[in-house]
Amino acid sequence: MFGFSGTVYILENSEAHRVKVGATINTPEERLLDINRMWLGVKGRCQICLSWRLLEPDGRMPKHTLSNHCPGSYQLPFARGIELAEQKLKDLQGQIQGLRGGKKISAITRIKNLEKLVEAYRDTPKQVGSWQIRAAYRNGNAYGVELIAHEILANHLDTAAPFGEVFSCPPQEAILAVESAITQLDMKLENI
Repeated sequence: MFGFSGTVYILENSEAHRVKVGATINTPEERLLDINRMWLGVKGRCQICLSWRLLEPDGRMPKHTLSNHCPGSYQLPFARGIELAEQKLKDLQGQIQGLRGGKKISAITRIKNLEKLVEAYRDTPKQVGSWQIRAAYRNGNAYGVELIAHEILANHLDTAAPFGEVFSCPPQEAILAVESAITQLDMKLENI
């Protein structure tokens, strides 16, 4: 299994009783800052182009591009509304019959992504607490370790989280999953 050299991190939100297992080429502190921004609603996901952006002071998406001016600019992000995404989804579903080849495949992928996000954000509970670094391991195959750890923790996946790799299990269980993944890949355990 080929991956990149980086850091596998375990973040904990003790108030929400959640952990996040991820991999990064950046520092765990940089990922922590980004995760807290997303969790606390300082950063949001566009309902149209699905990109993440720091939100304007009023909680709306900033002006951004999707080839040209994205219609999701100045609109509410996913965490605060899904109406724009639902309309975009209907529009794409109505256009699919007239598309062929790569454009049809692209539209189908976009529809599936939007359907998944609309469902995930439909009943999103209020995000509580903030994230802290619980453990981090430098590794020559950070992606491989992350992938195996996710497989180990799959039964604990929090599908209502506003971003992936969030699990509802004790932090020690996530740490053991990462350490087990490192062992499975015959790699040196390098805790930082």
